[in-house]
Amino acid sequence: RRSGSTLTRTTLEDVERELELVAQEIARRSLLTFTSYTKFDYEINWHHRLVASALDRVLAGQCRRLMIFMPPQNGKSELVSRRFPAFALGKKPDLRIIACSYSDSLAQDMSRDVQRIMDAPEYHVLFPNVRLAESRDREKRTQGQFDVVGGTGYYVATGIQGSITGKTADLGIIDDPVKNREEAESEVYREKVWDQYKTAFATRQFGSEGVIIICMTRWHEDDLVGRLLRLAEENPDADQWEVLNFPAIKE
Repeated sequence: RRSGSTLTRTTLEDVERELELVAQEIARRSLLTFTSYTKFDYEINWHHRLVASALDRVLAGQCRRLMIFMPPQNGKSELVSRRFPAFALGKKPDLRIIACSYSDSLAQDMSRDVQRIMDAPEYHVLFPNVRLAESRDREKRTQGQFDVVGGTGYYVATGIQGSITGKTADLGIIDDPVKNREEAESEVYREKVWDQYKTAFATRQFGSEGVIIICMTRWHEDDLVGRLLRLAEENPDADQWEVLNFPAIKE
């Protein structure tokens, strides 16, 4: 590059540095770009784009009730339960999240995955002011729960039948409240999930801005989301849901 009579040369290192800064800025803008930046081997399919776009709208306050139905092993948990909480806490360190699954052990597995993402160097590059507690910090950090250093947010993981007494949330995530078809066929188990949702999970949301996301594989028409959708249809004052449905077999 020539400026007046002075000749300067842009080195390859300078170009690479600028490109990396651009990549980081893009990665902060959306869930899908964040996922690609923090998971180098992530392969994007068309349905991932739809799911990620819906979750971006959730974070932007444009959607407060979201359901995502998908067959097993198609990437719903990677986006909804692993990458999205980490991305959301990076963008909003004061966010309070409660995440549920069909068992405590699975919920804690998800929590560990979120913590692993937030501990990674790539994450610290994108969100340098957000980190998880270390031994010297007063904030809490266990397998199933952690506080955000640099904000007042936290993440709590529990089984759908577990206790979340005393915790409120800005964002509630339910990922597969039913383990398999056998549980789904049990009327007793369906009633337990329904009662827990009504009496514990839904009551954790507060104010007009609380958000609930339910993602699951559907095994039965009378499951949790089936009841919620019927309630929404019968009562205009009930929660109205945006639904993304990706059936295994197109009917």
